[in-house]
Amino acid sequence: MKIALFLLISFAWSWTVFGLFHQSGGLEGQSALAMPIMFVAMLGPALGAILCTLVFDRARWGTALGFSGFGRSRVLIWIVLAWVMAIVLVAGSIALTGGLAPGGFQDPVASFVAQLQALAPDEPLPMDPALLLALQLGLGLPIGIAANTVLLTISEELGWRGWLQPRLMGLGFWPMCLVTGVIWGLWHAPIILMGYNFPGLGVGGVGAMIVFTVMTTPYVALAAERGGVWAAGAFHGAINALAGLSVLFLASTDWPWNGLLGIGGFGVMAVGLPLIWLYRRAKPLSMRA
Repeated sequence: MKIALFLLISFAWSWTVFGLFHQSGGLEGQSALAMPIMFVAMLGPALGAILCTLVFDRARWGTALGFSGFGRSRVLIWIVLAWVMAIVLVAGSIALTGGLAPGGFQDPVASFVAQLQALAPDEPLPMDPALLLALQLGLGLPIGIAANTVLLTISEELGWRGWLQPRLMGLGFWPMCLVTGVIWGLWHAPIILMGYNFPGLGVGGVGAMIVFTVMTTPYVALAAERGGVWAAGAFHGAINALAGLSVLFLASTDWPWNGLLGIGGFGVMAVGLPLIWLYRRAKPLSMRA
């Protein structure tokens, strides 16, 4: 009953917002408001977690939502490790995709200039393009990762990893990851059908998204298991901030050559799964109730 109520609230809120978004023009008709509206939709799992905690676990809300039960230093260590895992996966996916894709790699500076000119064709660049790109990567990315860490922690991860994961751990870590990954992927279905992440694939894009979330879940679940919901938010936030880098380095980003979301990403994540199994076997840790 608890899990059913959580899923009902999470999906009802998010899919309603996605539906209203679609009716008002979707990704193309609401370009300036797309990200704020999507963040409102992302609050569905958080609302489900908070309401279920108020009903079933009010006396231990911190533990029920994944904030308590982890030492401060442990949380900080796993936030950093989660960021590192995300960076390695994104970098590896770009490298593998570039080696496999027909178009291979492209000049990131030229690609960056082309993107800026498409956004503001009449505006001159304020400085040398290479320096501007370096500043964007060196300053903009860390800010984006930090901001996304906070936003994803208080929205999706509060639900998926803070509340839901511990309640499915009775299945075992890997079955839990499979079930959570499928739920997480299906939750994205309305926005994927609008062309987000996998434009033009339709229902096939939903299937690709489910593969992606199932493959990603062991990484974010490990972070949550060891460092709580903040570590899970750190991994998810870094992935969201970094995944778009593929458009700078890859000549073609059409699926399946779209970096972390395509064959390269699936391959790199698959390589890392045995490492997670080995790590958890070497350092077992009981999940909180």
